[in-house]
Amino acid sequence: MKKRRWSSRGRTLLALAAATLLGGCATHAPIAKYVAPAGARAQLVMRGDVQSGEGYGVYLFDDAVQCAGLRQVGLGASNRHPETTAIATGLQTAEVFVVKANRSVCRVRWSFEPAAGRKYLVTAATTTGGCRAQIMDATDPHKIVLEPTSRRRDVAGRMCVPLAQTTRLGDAEARASAAAVGEADLPIGLAPPQGPAARVPVVSDDDLSQLQGK
Repeated sequence: MKKRRWSSRGRTLLALAAATLLGGCATHAPIAKYVAPAGARAQLVMRGDVQSGEGYGVYLFDDAVQCAGLRQVGLGASNRHPETTAIATGLQTAEVFVVKANRSVCRVRWSFEPAAGRKYLVTAATTTGGCRAQIMDATDPHKIVLEPTSRRRDVAGRMCVPLAQTTRLGDAEARASAAAVGEADLPIGLAPPQGPAARVPVVSDDDLSQLQGK
């Protein structure tokens, strides 16, 4: 019973967080679920390294360039992973929300370019100062790597930095600063704390087994 109550509450919190942070209004229509269009597709796996009482949500935008038209892909918790989902190929922008046990909320926004037949992994994790999210290429479950086409879209308080002003992680300069990517702080809008880099979310043996089986 406790799990059901938390699950329902967690879904509501994540939906409200997404709507509130995007719209800034008191009343919001439900966020529609993502449905991949016909044609070539990739697979999106979602995993969270969160504590009991925390939750995370992964969303994609209809308009990946302008970060408009939010669609819910999956919601997860410490005891539950979202189902693997088919997604469209080509440019996509993902929004990752994390709700902590104290109901603080943070988010990270990435654009990437999934290719047909490949499998991608979105990782979400809570940290002492906020949250962390990354997109990985998990096509080979024994060699999961940062997705080289990933571009951070929320930077310095700007929530949808133009693509022309972003850099792919595959570029040499981005690789040099990879230790700092994918992290957001609570509350949203404050400068990041000057401390050691947060740990990267762990992809466990169970995750690898599930990736191989899908």
